[in-house]
Amino acid sequence: MNSFLKSVTENLVHKGYDLHQCTYVVPSRRVATFLNKIIAQSSTRPFFEPVIHSVEDFISHVAQLEIAPDINLLFDFYSSYTAVEDVEHIDSIDEFITWAPTILKDFNEIDRFLVEPEDFFNYLGNLKELEKEHWSILEPKTEMVKKYLYFWSRLHNYYNEFTADCIKKEVVYQGLAYRIAFAKAKQKASLYTAEKPLIFLGLNALNKSEEEIIQIFLEEGSSHIYWDNDRYFTDNKYHEAGRFLRKYRDKWPYYNTSEFSISSNNYEREKNISIIGASGAIAMCQVAGKIIQELLDNNEELDKTALVLADEALLLPALSAVPDGIKHLNITMGLTLDKTPIASFFNQLIKLKITGNEHGFYYRNVIEILESHFASIIDSSSSKALLEIIHKDNLIYIPHRFEPSTGNSRFISQLFKTITTAQELVDFIKQICHLLQLKLIEDSSRRLELEQLLGINSVIEQLSSILTNKVTITDPKTIQFLFKQLLPQHKLDFIGEPIKGLQVMGLLETRALDYENIIMLSLNEGILPAGKSTASYIPYDMKVKYGLPTYTDKDSVYAYHFYRLLQRCKTAHLIYNSETNSLGGGEKSRFLMQLETSDVKDHVLKNQIYANKVETTRNRELSIPKDEFYFNRMKQIAVSGFSPSAITSYIYNPIEFYRSKILKINEADEVEENMAANTMGTMIHKALESLYQPYTNHILKTEDMKAMRTRVDKTIKQAYLNSYKTTQEPQGKNNIMYEVAKHYVHKMISYDHELINNGHELIIKELEVRYSTTIFIENIGEIKLHGEVDRIDELDGVLRIIDYKSGMVNKSNVGLKPDEYEPLITDYEKSKAFQILMYAYLYSKNNTFTECSPGIISFKNFKAGFIPYQIKLSTYRPQIVGEKELANFEEQLHHIIEELYNPDIPLTEPS
Repeated sequence: MNSFLKSVTENLVHKGYDLHQCTYVVPSRRVATFLNKIIAQSSTRPFFEPVIHSVEDFISHVAQLEIAPDINLLFDFYSSYTAVEDVEHIDSIDEFITWAPTILKDFNEIDRFLVEPEDFFNYLGNLKELEKEHWSILEPKTEMVKKYLYFWSRLHNYYNEFTADCIKKEVVYQGLAYRIAFAKAKQKASLYTAEKPLIFLGLNALNKSEEEIIQIFLEEGSSHIYWDNDRYFTDNKYHEAGRFLRKYRDKWPYYNTSEFSISSNNYEREKNISIIGASGAIAMCQVAGKIIQELLDNNEELDKTALVLADEALLLPALSAVPDGIKHLNITMGLTLDKTPIASFFNQLIKLKITGNEHGFYYRNVIEILESHFASIIDSSSSKALLEIIHKDNLIYIPHRFEPSTGNSRFISQLFKTITTAQELVDFIKQICHLLQLKLIEDSSRRLELEQLLGINSVIEQLSSILTNKVTITDPKTIQFLFKQLLPQHKLDFIGEPIKGLQVMGLLETRALDYENIIMLSLNEGILPAGKSTASYIPYDMKVKYGLPTYTDKDSVYAYHFYRLLQRCKTAHLIYNSETNSLGGGEKSRFLMQLETSDVKDHVLKNQIYANKVETTRNRELSIPKDEFYFNRMKQIAVSGFSPSAITSYIYNPIEFYRSKILKINEADEVEENMAANTMGTMIHKALESLYQPYTNHILKTEDMKAMRTRVDKTIKQAYLNSYKTTQEPQGKNNIMYEVAKHYVHKMISYDHELINNGHELIIKELEVRYSTTIFIENIGEIKLHGEVDRIDELDGVLRIIDYKSGMVNKSNVGLKPDEYEPLITDYEKSKAFQILMYAYLYSKNNTFTECSPGIISFKNFKAGFIPYQIKLSTYRPQIVGEKELANFEEQLHHIIEELYNPDIPLTEPS
């Protein structure tokens, strides 16, 4: 392991250098750990640890300036911007923050590659004037066009002022540090004066300033550079993994007289490479876990194994998949705060406040918070109580300063406090942070969550400092943006032995390090390499003209890291996401396809598709025997009564009947954001009952119908509020359904009005009337039946029993063949016929009865009007229901109840 570092140190010893007397520049601090170990092993006597810089530390040392993250300098940039801009052109900080981070990235790029600023910005301004088919040269220019062109013409001024301010404060952004370091190195103003040789090793894709600085040091004679170089890549002029090394070898004047590093030929040695497709991120992690378990079972040394995550977002699921038997595990990457559950909780809190409107807070945002793990820690009882209120009252928006009767909860009161300013938003998240901290401190088992909260608290302190010391921020959305930008800057570091056990790392952390066993995840296009996505205002052509890196350069960087990792390994398991139609899924990385088509004879390649083994089992028909619990519950139902819907639910699916009627398991109580069809039906029923009630038991007249119409709007609104359990006006889809319901009510009134106008005599007898009766069945006893009839009327002396349906109903649904009544209890398609006959049956048991016409009015089939009970001869024909029909119905009713009570007939799911 670490053959490259060993070969470098051996070469230096061979040249006569004392290893601990050298200064080293390496790709990352992690490499420094391994280099120190190798140097320590080279001597038997104690010595001081040598100076080892990461590249960025080295540049900061040469420039003699502190490098700050871009987000920390954002408000200094705003101060510089306002200093050179006219008052009428100055954007507020809230507007500025939408474009400034990208501009800062471009400033970094320009400086790292030593582009002449004045020439560059003049060219960029002119280019912007000519882009988009010369739209900007058309006259007259709109205000937007003028502002757009003005911005690009002033960009050079912003750059000059900002860089001057940074230098004055001696705190600079990374790119500027590189430019200054180059200037000082060129002027010999910051060279190492000590006699210690300077050793660069393991570097690859250098920016222009790094190239120039390193060459200046190499020319001094006491410095050396070692590339991790394999001849397979550097000798092949078309292989992108060797692109940068070939460039330095062929173009640096230094190599006119010096040897090009230490070349090896490790890549072409014997290797076993498995290319594995797995469906989804979790499946990829499962594959990795199985491979690690196999290594353990074979007594392999995990010190020589690296689990490499091309997508670092897979860290937590990958750790979950690691087998329990591993003694030593080191996670080199750390976990950035934005990947933690607590960050998600605080993001949800901020989102709640940002998205609140005049109606209040959207219930889904509130529920996300109340159902979270951290809300239950702060105040579990109040969170649960509020969830019940939201569901019970069907609250789509929770009003500002909402104070439910759930006790005095500081958490809930903070949650619904109105915020209008950025400072109020920061104070709010401070308060929640404090409440959570008090709870976490009480429980010693929650140290990990407390550690996460300390990170969140650091972010909040940074936000407070920005508000206090930087500029005036008014828009809370700016705080949301800053919060998300600051989270990734904070890491939760894992405790582990960096040189022992299984190493879990990101791709960049593998630089200059070697492992015998490689397990790499997420080898998909768009992840490795990352593709064309980039945040920059600089056009592609300009990047090419000024030597700035494009996506093709970044692809070459990824290629180098990928192939370098394979150079000295013996086995590699390369896993890609084969799941299609997902981000980073389906299309394997081009690097895998290159491996599959390569001509390296000693590479043994194996392609696999991973799938969880699923045992195929024959689905048995679900059957539930009728036990003592079942019959005890049936006794209770018999006392309260069987409704038509209860019996038809058994006809539809006996298991559904068992679930809802025997076990009494109801659907989850959810907020009904969009009105359900049955809720709309209830609303129509209530409205029609309210409208027709004043006109019962007398002949309806035209004047009555006109009077009803004047009350429709008010009545339908009240019915909506009663049916939908809300105090708010209908919005969005609900407004559409509200209008549809109102349309149906008008159509019902129009239908009756037309009957009256055509000379028919219509009398409404009863509305929403509930009937019940008791029947006796031998060996079972008395059974109560009940049902609620929507409307009973007389049309030209004919008694009609009417059931309203908001769904589609046809004649076939309420019709039977002559003397064939069995389908009523065997065919669910005839459930509507069963219902109306049962209503007629209940009516006959409670009133003087000779005959009637039971039927349905379907709001989705209004053109059919009243659809009465039918008999099918050659076609369906209306059939008056008398004693004979009801006697036949009663016989079927007895049969179905006897079946319900028959212990020999189990409840069976229909096939």
